[in-house]
Amino acid sequence: MEAGIQSLLIILEIQEADTIRLLINGGLSGGSRPARRVYDSPSKGILWGWEVTGYILTKALASGILGIPLLLNQLGWVYFSSESFWITSLVSLFFLAATGMLLIKDLDQPSRFIYVLLRPHWKSWLVRGGYTITVYGGLVTLMGAAHYLGYAEWADWLVWPILLLSALLAVYTAFLFAQAKGRDFWQSPLLILHMLLHAVVGGSAALLLTGFLWEPIMPLIPFLKNILMGGLVVQVLSLSAELIVPHPTEDSHRTVMIIIHGLFQSEFWVGVILAGSILPFLMLLWSTAPLMLALAGALILIGIWYSIRIWVMAPQMIPLS
Repeated sequence: MEAGIQSLLIILEIQEADTIRLLINGGLSGGSRPARRVYDSPSKGILWGWEVTGYILTKALASGILGIPLLLNQLGWVYFSSESFWITSLVSLFFLAATGMLLIKDLDQPSRFIYVLLRPHWKSWLVRGGYTITVYGGLVTLMGAAHYLGYAEWADWLVWPILLLSALLAVYTAFLFAQAKGRDFWQSPLLILHMLLHAVVGGSAALLLTGFLWEPIMPLIPFLKNILMGGLVVQVLSLSAELIVPHPTEDSHRTVMIIIHGLFQSEFWVGVILAGSILPFLMLLWSTAPLMLALAGALILIGIWYSIRIWVMAPQMIPLS
C-alpha cells in the first residue's frame, strides 16, 4: 500500500531525520539542485482510495471464508468433508491473490513489495503483514493439497496455525494504520475489533451467499445465521461506541462529524447501518428462504465495503498540520 503511505514507509524504515530529508528533497536543505525523490511520487495524490478499501475487504474474505468452517469443524459443531475443505481453500487463495493484485496496483513501484520482504524492517506492520500473507497462503496451499490428495490427517496439523494466521491476517492492517501517527482516528483500539468483525461477518456472509448454490455449505447455514446476527449486533455496538464516545483529540472529533453529519453521512447511515446491518438482520431473523438469505449476505458485504471505505477515507479529509 504505497500510494499515500510512502512517507510513512520512509519514516518507519529510516530513523535519521537528516537522511529522511535528503531522501524526500533530494539533498540537504539549502541545496540549489532540483529536488529528487528516491521513490516516485504517488500519481494519485495523497489519498488511499478504492484499492485500499478493496484490499482490506478481500483480505477479510480470505481469512473468514476458510477460518469460519475450519473453526466450526474443529470444534465438532459441523462436519466439513475433505472435498469441501480443498474447495474452500481455493476460494480463500483466490481472495488472497486478489489482495495481492490490489496491493500491487496501489504501488507506484510494485518491486517495493519484494524489497520490503527481502530487506524487512521488523517494526513495520507492513512487513509483518506481508509475511503474514505469504505464510498464510503457503499453509492454506499445503492444507488444500493434502485434502485433495487424500492426506486429511496431515492437514489436521495445519488447522490451528492457519486459524491463528487467519486472525492475524484480518487485523494486522489496524496496527499498520496505527503507525500512521498523523491520523488520530486510526489510533482507536476499536479498529482491531472492526477488522476482526470484517473477517467473521464478511466470511460468514460470503459463505451464506453461496449456500443455495453449493450443497456442502447447507449444514453450516444455521450456524452462519447465528454468527451473522450476533456479529451484526456487535458490529453496530462497536460502531456506536466509536462514534458516540468522546474522542480525545480535535482531529478525531472532526472525523466523526464528517462520518455522521458530513461527506460520508449517506454512505454511513444508508449503506452501513440501514442496508448493511438492520435490513439483513431482519431478513436473517424472519426468513429461511435461500434467496432471502443470499440477499442478506450480499447486503452485509455491501455494508462492510462502505464501512471500510469510510474508515479509510474519512480521516484523510482532515488536513495534516
